[in-house]
Amino acid sequence: MTKEGFPPVIITGVAQPRDDQRDVDSFRRLVRGDREALADLYDAHAGALFRHGMALTRRPTEADDLVQAVFVKLAKTGAPLLAVRNPANYMHRILHTAWIDGQRRPAATRESAVDADDLRQVAGAAIDQDSAIDIARSVAELPAAQREIVQLHLTEGFSFREAGRITGVSMFTAASRYRVALERLRQLMGKR
Repeated sequence: MTKEGFPPVIITGVAQPRDDQRDVDSFRRLVRGDREALADLYDAHAGALFRHGMALTRRPTEADDLVQAVFVKLAKTGAPLLAVRNPANYMHRILHTAWIDGQRRPAATRESAVDADDLRQVAGAAIDQDSAIDIARSVAELPAAQREIVQLHLTEGFSFREAGRITGVSMFTAASRYRVALERLRQLMGKR
């Protein structure tokens, strides 16, 4: 929790270049029984997966659970991992599916996930503390599907095609959700 009483922000950091070949090699090592490969994948992807989980759940403990679900699934999958061409997309898809499965079960009320200091860090010092809080609260008010696309595209650097594959929608739907989210953010910011 931050000094404002909010959990961490859902949009933090900047997308890092993905090394698909290194990840494919880690998947191969994992299939061969090398558990160190799982640790390598965790080191490379846990942060991005956590941010994706926060975009969906707005709760750090639930986001952690989703990240753990990804790595449990990887550890159990075995040989089918050899057919995966884009491991980052695959892991984000597992997380999205785990979240969908969790939504089918009764869930507690979710709290807002905003942290103005982290948001200011992402935006640079160009925005003041009050504006950062307003933006973070506005992002938290978006529907989960829109928050997820904003997180995947803006923060994690996935293309709309990749974000669509992760979330199970077309590239056009992903792009549309992003545009609708930006318009909704403009409206929400206009009210503040």
